[in-house]
Amino acid sequence: MKEIYLIRICGKCKKTNILINEEVEDTIKKGYYISCSHCGSKRIFKENETSDLRKCMDNNVYKRVKGKIRQVHSI
Repeated sequence: MKEIYLIRICGKCKKTNILINEEVEDTIKKGYYISCSHCGSKRIFKENETSDLRKCMDNNVYKRVKGKIRQVHSI
């Protein structure tokens, strides 16, 4: 079974980006590139793939802000 989520770490700002694997593959297939959603850098590195969203959040601290989950900082 194929993994659903793809975890990427930015090489510039060191923040985590959690992406959906199908959308990433579709974007790359169309000839576009993936960039960091925080700083816009193209240097993002693949860290892990998983089907469980809770495993994506293991190494980071998150809190709810107005009903949305936000990353506070990496540990």
